[in-house]
Amino acid sequence: MQITEPMTLLTDYILAVGSLFCAVRLKATTQTQGQTCRKLWGLAFLSAAAALLGGTYHGFSFYLGKFLHPALWNSTVYFIGLASGLMISGTLTTSLNRQDESVRWFLSGVGISLLGLGIQQSDLTLQEHLNHNDLSHCILLGALYLFYRSSRLLQDR
Repeated sequence: MQITEPMTLLTDYILAVGSLFCAVRLKATTQTQGQTCRKLWGLAFLSAAAALLGGTYHGFSFYLGKFLHPALWNSTVYFIGLASGLMISGTLTTSLNRQDESVRWFLSGVGISLLGLGIQQSDLTLQEHLNHNDLSHCILLGALYLFYRSSRLLQDR
């Protein structure tokens, strides 16, 4: 079996595991406290497991065929949009003020995400098997953690 982009597949799958971990951990706090904002963020982390689809797209494109290959990518993009919408909804249902610790975690996550986006849009390659996609996935894993830390502290309005 030939893997088309092995490092991109690996970093996407690691990102998916991180997303699922955040979803499960956040669900544990949500069950005891019943916060809608945390439920929405938990669903966002589940949707972020779209990285599984993205990793499959990058890693096994050789075997996907003319129909499944673009369908898998379109599904990946759809789930990324869904995750983003759920994150926004989860944030809009909270009662935030600038002094909240959750705001610092959240803004740090946004900053790291923008860094990851910048790298993803570049042609930066550190070596043959570590390109801009792989680097951005590693950076987004850090952003995911920061968003998780923020979402654990959120309270409904």
